[in-house]
Amino acid sequence: MRCEIAVDIDSCPDHVWAVITDLNRWPRWTTAVRDAALLGGGTLALHGVVRLRAPHLPERTWRVAEFAARRHRFALRNEGIGGRADVRFALFPTGVSRTRLVVTHERVGWLGTPVARFTARTVQGNLQLLGADLKAHCETRRRSGVAAPAG
Repeated sequence: MRCEIAVDIDSCPDHVWAVITDLNRWPRWTTAVRDAALLGGGTLALHGVVRLRAPHLPERTWRVAEFAARRHRFALRNEGIGGRADVRFALFPTGVSRTRLVVTHERVGWLGTPVARFTARTVQGNLQLLGADLKAHCETRRRSGVAAPAG
């Protein structure tokens, strides 16, 4: 089962990338994530491990399955008995200092598919909230002239 959101942000891709890849700070600018931690410290990188807690969903540990900084893309993967979930983040320039964020959540497997049906509305709502909050955060920071990516 798959759900996808797309959000246009009035900010350059490099700024949006700096904010979206600083996972430890997500709870500061979005209510779609209650807790986020990059386990082992450091910065987001391929094979890194991330712990996320979202409203109305259990805490999950994700592995960074894809990381392409130059292409502004990364993917998180959670695997368990009977299923796998992938969340892909991609940024696309859409004009001068404008960016489109596309987030895709996909769950597969004999247990993953029924779980996805049960949690689809919650996941979709959290992704929409994440996108809206990211847009508001990046655009507010841009208008205020603040270059720092996090709040």
